[in-house]
Amino acid sequence: MLIDISRPIHSNMALYPNNPAAVLESVQTAANNQSGLTRIALGSHAGTHIDALAHIAAEGSGIEAFQLEQYIGHVDVVEIPSNITTITAQDIPKTTAHRIIFKTANSRHPIDNFRPDFTALDESAAQELMNRDIVLVGIDALSIKKKGMRDRVHEILLHANVVILEGLYLAGVEAGQYQLICLPLSIAHIDGVPARAVLAPLTEAL
Repeated sequence: MLIDISRPIHSNMALYPNNPAAVLESVQTAANNQSGLTRIALGSHAGTHIDALAHIAAEGSGIEAFQLEQYIGHVDVVEIPSNITTITAQDIPKTTAHRIIFKTANSRHPIDNFRPDFTALDESAAQELMNRDIVLVGIDALSIKKKGMRDRVHEILLHANVVILEGLYLAGVEAGQYQLICLPLSIAHIDGVPARAVLAPLTEAL
């Protein structure tokens, strides 16, 4: 059984401050011998999405810099105690996969509510992931970095070509090892792009 860990896209979805709202506008309906058609407009960091280096560097690469193999494979889902709001290197349990997803107190809150005090990583955690040769890191927050903090979490990871998968929703997902299947929209030369992400228990891995 596949477990969908993506956030649905709709007009009232939670958004990081100053991100454009999602707009789904009917252009024509399926009637009178015409097909249904909808115009979709949304920010590049809406919902579940991938960050690219261009998100933090004007001349940085887009998601085309990542290899498709980074998005698919074994992943450790680790659960961080709810009393921890800033994840440090010491808070990260032992892992064996080259992909890691953090389940935090963020997934205890309603999926369509943005909370500015969300749980995220600090620089020491990002550096620890580098020490473990991680190729993808995911988190159940709309940013992997704490809001308002001046740190280098994005820089450490993106300059090393590590995929940052933000905006996951992990309510009901137990910590453990899974197969991750995650593919972003194929839009080149862009700072970020929405993605669909699912988990499969290893006994059912594709």
